[in-house]
Amino acid sequence: MSSWKWLPNFIFQICLINHVAIVKSQFPTPIFIHFKCQNNGSYTSNGTYKKNLDALLSSVSPNIDANGFYKAFKGENSDRVNLIALCRADLQPYQCRDYVKNATAEILKKCPYKKQAIIWHEFCMVQYSDVAIFGKVAYSPFDWGYSKENVPDEHKFYHELYILLDSLHNQAAYNRSPKKFAAASRANPDYRTIYAFLQCTPDITPQDCGDCLSRSALEIQHCCRAARGVRILRPSCYLRFETDPFYNETMVETVL
Repeated sequence: MSSWKWLPNFIFQICLINHVAIVKSQFPTPIFIHFKCQNNGSYTSNGTYKKNLDALLSSVSPNIDANGFYKAFKGENSDRVNLIALCRADLQPYQCRDYVKNATAEILKKCPYKKQAIIWHEFCMVQYSDVAIFGKVAYSPFDWGYSKENVPDEHKFYHELYILLDSLHNQAAYNRSPKKFAAASRANPDYRTIYAFLQCTPDITPQDCGDCLSRSALEIQHCCRAARGVRILRPSCYLRFETDPFYNETMVETVL
């Protein structure tokens, strides 16, 4: 019997490992952060703009709506701060609140004393500005990220990719849901299944959303040719594709 004394401890370790894995799957650690700090003016650490900005950033997480969107402003004239926050549409509300809370803290670290800034976190976007940003499509500033692994046959892969993106374009732009998004996968017989996700901020028109996504689709081969995974990041729209699953299919089916 003594040879089995290790068994309870072994079982405990297995249960602990499984618990950690479940927690990680429910709360994925953000690993992707891009940001742009625009040189269109600065604020001081003890000024009114700073106080307004701090108040707005602290209001995002508790006030972001069930659709993962928040817009607000505070102040007047040169001290007015306009803010937009958007979570990826496949998140649960509690996940959205956690991610935007991280993003609002991070943007101040990345862009200290800048009157205009934007951060794209793994699962959300936060932008603030001293100029009007509500209801206006914005193509810039923009950024991208891409996989270092290339596809074996670029022509065939991108042919399949653009079929998938075309099928999602209007669905995202003219979505009846308050969330302007679409996501789907397409089997690729010559390589791996392609997964794509498109989303716009809800405050822009369907036409502007479609234009933004079209520009992003065209950008793929300019910035990231032959990559098996790409993100195109703009203030008004988000486009991503991968050859590995990356979005919550259950949530997508629920919302769509």
